[in-house]
Amino acid sequence: MAAISDDMDVLIVSTAVDAATDEVVRILSERGAQVARLNTEELPFDASLSVDFHGEWATTLQYQGKCIAASTIWYRRIRAPQKPEAMDPGIYDFCLRENRAALLGGLMAQSARWLNHPAAVWEAEFKPFQLRIAKEVGLPIPRTLISNDPDAIARAHAHFGRTIVKPARSGHFWREGEEYAIFTSLLTDEHLDALSDAKWTPSIYQELIPKDVDVRVTWVGGRIFAAAIHSQTDPLAVVDWRKTGNAALPHSRLELPQPLLDKLHQLMIRLGLAFGCIDLVRTPSGEYVFLEVNPSGQWLWLDDQLGLGISSAVADWLIGP
Repeated sequence: MAAISDDMDVLIVSTAVDAATDEVVRILSERGAQVARLNTEELPFDASLSVDFHGEWATTLQYQGKCIAASTIWYRRIRAPQKPEAMDPGIYDFCLRENRAALLGGLMAQSARWLNHPAAVWEAEFKPFQLRIAKEVGLPIPRTLISNDPDAIARAHAHFGRTIVKPARSGHFWREGEEYAIFTSLLTDEHLDALSDAKWTPSIYQELIPKDVDVRVTWVGGRIFAAAIHSQTDPLAVVDWRKTGNAALPHSRLELPQPLLDKLHQLMIRLGLAFGCIDLVRTPSGEYVFLEVNPSGQWLWLDDQLGLGISSAVADWLIGP
C-alpha cells in the first residue's frame, strides 16, 4: 500500500481489487491530487486504525500509523477480511462487526464531502425503499411482491402472468470457499413446484416487463451518463443482461427525455446519493420503467465501450469545490 501523508485531497475507501478505483486513482494522480487509499479488507488483521477525539470535537483518523486529513471521502465499497485459519467463526464475526463499527464510525466523524455517505448507501441499498421513493417521484415501477410465503407468491404469479425473481439485497454469496452470484430469473414451472423452499428467505417477485433495451444510467453529482444495453439480441441476456458479461452485448449511447431526467434527479436527491448506477427498462412502446439503483455500481466497461468519461467525472467531483 502506498504511503499516506498528513494532508490529502481525497480519501478513497475501497478494496485492493477494484478496477474502477484503480482508474480513478490514476486520473487523480495525473491531475496532481493527493490521494490516500484505504483497502478495507486489510482491517483489522493486517492493518491498524485509530480515531482520536480531542479538543472541541475534533477528530484525527490514523491508518497504519499515519494521519489522514482529507477534505473529500469516496466511500466506494467495503470488503470483509479473510478469516484467520485458527480463529473461531463466532470470534471472527464479533471482530468483523466491531471493526466495521469502528471504521465506519471513525469515517463518519470526519468533516468531509462524501461520495457517498455511508448512511445514505446503507439506506439506499434496501430495494423496497428504493421502489417507494421511485414511485413517489413519478417513475413507473413493476408490480412487486417481496415474500417468503409460497401461497402469496403463487397468487402474485397468477396475477402477474410472467414473473421474475431476484434477491432482496445482494445476490453474491460464498460456499465452500467459492463465490457465487444469483441473477434475476424467470419464474418457471420447476420453481412453482418447489415453492415450499421459498420459506427460507424472502425474495423479490415482479411482473416481467417487456424490453426493447435495458438502460444503465450512471449518476455522478448531477451529471447523467446513459447507455442502452441491447440485451434482447442474446437469449441468455433477455431477463438479466449480466449473465452474458457486461461487455459481451451491443451497447449504444442514449439520450433520455427531459421528464425522465427530472424524475431521476428527484430520486437521487431523495436518496441522498451523489453517485449511483440506475437500472431501467425501455419497453417496446418507449416507456421507461425503474428497476433499481446501486449506490456502488460498476461503470468501467461503459467507458471502455462508449467513451462516456464516467471515471473522469468521478475524479472531477472528488477534486471539485
